Amino acid sequence: MIALITGVSKGFGKAFFNLHSRYMQIYGVSRNPNHERSFEYTSFENMPNPEVLILNAAIGDTGVDIDSLDAQAFENVLQVNLIQPIAFFSELNRRGKLKHLKSLIIVGSRFASPSYIRDQDLEQLPGYGYCLSKSGLSLFVNILRKEEKSFTVNIVHPGVLNTEMGSPDGLSVETVALKLMYHLLHHRFDVEFDGIYDLVKDEVIPF
Repeated sequence: MIALITGVSKGFGKAFFNLHSRYMQIYGVSRNPNHERSFEYTSFENMPNPEVLILNAAIGDTGVDIDSLDAQAFENVLQVNLIQPIAFFSELNRRGKLKHLKSLIIVGSRFASPSYIRDQDLEQLPGYGYCLSKSGLSLFVNILRKEEKSFTVNIVHPGVLNTEMGSPDGLSVETVALKLMYHLLHHRFDVEFDGIYDLVKDEVIPF
C-alpha cells in the first residue's frame, strides 16, 4: 500500500511519516522537505500515485472573542487548514495522480462537527479560525461524496496529542499514528462514516 501524507515536518504527520511497515510505503509532503521520501507541495511530477491520501497539515489559533479577532491570523488558519488541502487534492486529481486512490483521509478534529461545537461551553473552544476551518472540512467531505468517485472519503479525529498543537499530557502521537496505520492496513476506511471517526475511542462523532 502506498500512502501520501501532508504536513510531515512535525506533530502527527511526522509521527506517521516515520512509521515503518513492510506492507505500507509512506511518502510525505511539506513546505520544507528534508527526506528522500518527502516532496514540496508543487513537486507533483515526483509524487507517487497513492492508494491512501492523508490531508493532515494544520495550524491552530485560540480565543473566540469576536471583538479581538485578528483578521490576518484568521485568514492564515483558513488558508492552511481548509483552502490548501482542498486545492492540493484538486490539483493532484487534475494531474492524474489519484488514479489508484482507494481512500482519502482528512485528519480533522472533533471541532469538525458543528453538533459537537454546539454542545461545548465557550471556554472549551479553540479559536474561530480553527473551528470554522475544521467544520468547513466536514462540509467539503459531504459535498465531495456526492461526486462520482472510486474512493472513500473520511475525517478522523486523532484525539488530543502530546504535540505542539495538543497538550504535554496528551496521548502519545506515535501510538495514535500507529493506530491509523493499523486501520488503513485492515481496510477500516473502506466505508464512509457518517461523521468524524474518533481514532482513540473507535467511535463516530456525528457531523
